[in-house]
Amino acid sequence: MNIRGKRILLRAISIDDLPLLHGWFNDPEIAPGLGDAHFPSSLFHQEAWFKRALEDEATVRLAVEHMDATLIGYTGFWEISWRDGRAEHAVVIGSAHNRGKGYGREVIATCCRYAFEEMGLYRLDARVLETNRASLRAYQACGFQIEGTLRQHALRGGQRINLVLLGLLASEYASWVQRTHYWETPADST
Repeated sequence: MNIRGKRILLRAISIDDLPLLHGWFNDPEIAPGLGDAHFPSSLFHQEAWFKRALEDEATVRLAVEHMDATLIGYTGFWEISWRDGRAEHAVVIGSAHNRGKGYGREVIATCCRYAFEEMGLYRLDARVLETNRASLRAYQACGFQIEGTLRQHALRGGQRINLVLLGLLASEYASWVQRTHYWETPADST
């Protein structure tokens, strides 16, 4: 099953995606904005990551495709708690050409719709480095609220950086959709 947004399609990550994902994981423009420290990795490590992801029942990792079938990023849900109805969300637009065009926000909105309307979750969390302004803006544009800060949580480029904790409840998402008419507006006005 694929999950459709306005201009994107979310689908399962396949083995054929690994070379491109490997390039993004090693991209010095992307790695500093990620929550976890990323060391240079080989395609072998990428394949091991893929196998672990397939076996992790509390994680759903998804490829982000443009409607023309071009892979532009990845997203997913981590630490899914079916009992509590919550999960952590993250998104990476790996394709430099597609950054700054609203795809991150569209992925977040599409994942929220799927999480709340199909998965039956009650809450989504996001953890974003304070220096990743684009991600913070995208999450807040989709209704996420800042709930806290982990001070000096990460080390990037010799500097200590805060980690911002954001959250969104299903009811807040429903209000956001009603207020913004997000799913009723054309794709080019997102």
